[in-house]
Amino acid sequence: MRKSLKIFCLLLSIGWGINTSIAQENEFGFWAGTAVYLGDLNPNMSFKNARWGSGVFYRYNLNNRMAFRGEFNYGFLDAADKRIKRYPYLQARNLSFQTHIAELAATFEINFFKYSLTKSRDTKLWTPYIFIGGSLFYYNPYTQLNGNKYTLESVGTEGQKSANRPTRNRGYDQYTFAIPYGLGVKIALNRNWALNIEASSRITFIDYLDDVSGNYAEYEDVNYFVNGVNVGPLLADKSKDKIGIPGKQRGTSKDKDRFMFVGVGLTYTINTIKCPKVF
Repeated sequence: MRKSLKIFCLLLSIGWGINTSIAQENEFGFWAGTAVYLGDLNPNMSFKNARWGSGVFYRYNLNNRMAFRGEFNYGFLDAADKRIKRYPYLQARNLSFQTHIAELAATFEINFFKYSLTKSRDTKLWTPYIFIGGSLFYYNPYTQLNGNKYTLESVGTEGQKSANRPTRNRGYDQYTFAIPYGLGVKIALNRNWALNIEASSRITFIDYLDDVSGNYAEYEDVNYFVNGVNVGPLLADKSKDKIGIPGKQRGTSKDKDRFMFVGVGLTYTINTIKCPKVF
């Protein structure tokens, strides 16, 4: 059937002088690379904390210049004060966190050039592109203390879970929205496959991606008992010299936390033949 359609379109093109085209609308792809956290435990945007990231996506090309994309991304974020050599106070604070990130995103892309997997006079086999969109992601920061793992949202390290403060007793949401944006390069390899190189960042609306935001809480406001022992204050203030005086600054709530993905991927395009209507 497909071969017959090709022959039919070829006859239309030769005999009737009608143009036919190859539609390159549907792309499926995957990527792998790094995930980078930016926040209170990485104030200098250092890539020393870069960990792994990966994802799969579907791209619908509206034309040679514009496309919509839906994707699922998964990554791992990690940071620790002890790695920050530049600021002695942050080293003394000695906080750390890790979290997995699971994200569903939808973005709109704009190519700098008219792009196609097959070269023509009007199109190129490569193009830079930019994109922006919206996403929903899940995070759940945790840390280690004496060889044990603790989920920090459950602890309420800044007094979020305190019974003395009922208005703050709900903690923070682990599902939240973000605005992904970034840039990349598409390079055609053949009529179906293309290479994708991309860097993207997320504008978030939270400051607890790392579980660090405001001030140290009163000791009685951080209660998390394990085997009859309250480890809450130990998780809220992990400094050796116990610098966490209640009311003293623990983090910076002015700037929201962010994260980035940087990676290389491959896409496969399903080519379909578009025959024009002649009647």
